[in-house]
Amino acid sequence: MTASVPEIVFLSGSLGELSRTNRLAQWCADQCAPRARTTVFPGAELDLPFYRPGSPPPGPRPARYLAALERADGVVLVSPVYHGTLSGLLKNALDYVNELAGAPQPYLDGRALGCVSIGLGEQGASSTLQTLRTVGHALRSWPTPMGVALSQGRADLTDDGSPVDQQAHTQLTVMLGQVMTMARLNARRRAARAERTVPAAQPAGVTPAAVRAGGVR
Repeated sequence: MTASVPEIVFLSGSLGELSRTNRLAQWCADQCAPRARTTVFPGAELDLPFYRPGSPPPGPRPARYLAALERADGVVLVSPVYHGTLSGLLKNALDYVNELAGAPQPYLDGRALGCVSIGLGEQGASSTLQTLRTVGHALRSWPTPMGVALSQGRADLTDDGSPVDQQAHTQLTVMLGQVMTMARLNARRRAARAERTVPAAQPAGVTPAAVRAGGVR
């Protein structure tokens, strides 16, 4: 079996075009890009209608989002802290994962999940990080051992989204490394499943109809 390149999806929970959340999500993707296929959904691309269970996802945007998550071997969530928890934008996007209940890997089953919160205060950043991990468990993902809660000076970023604080930089690097390690395992499992589902080649001159009719001995 050939080596499989993992696919990692990054979700940002802020609608601010130049928000720290969007910039950090892109920076995280850039760190993984040399070793993985990455897809970033900034907040504007997660501005979806309220999730309605049992109703078909409206329009092409939810379909593209869900298709990316279904292919994903790892997911990274980056959320601003709104009143002590994750943004409603990100929570609504995660509610759409219910639509993957019938997928070969339902919900986010078996995927590595990196979680990052960004807020003004330590308490809100910590509670938001814990909520992200709790939601991840409910969706059957595997939150990485390292989660990152950024607040006050630790949340400062350069223009390209890189953390200014060295400890924050180190923690994010460790978390992304854990996502990559676990995502590679899922990519190999996914490739093995795909190989098992490829139908065996028929001998030359034998048609599927002949096999069904019992004409092959």
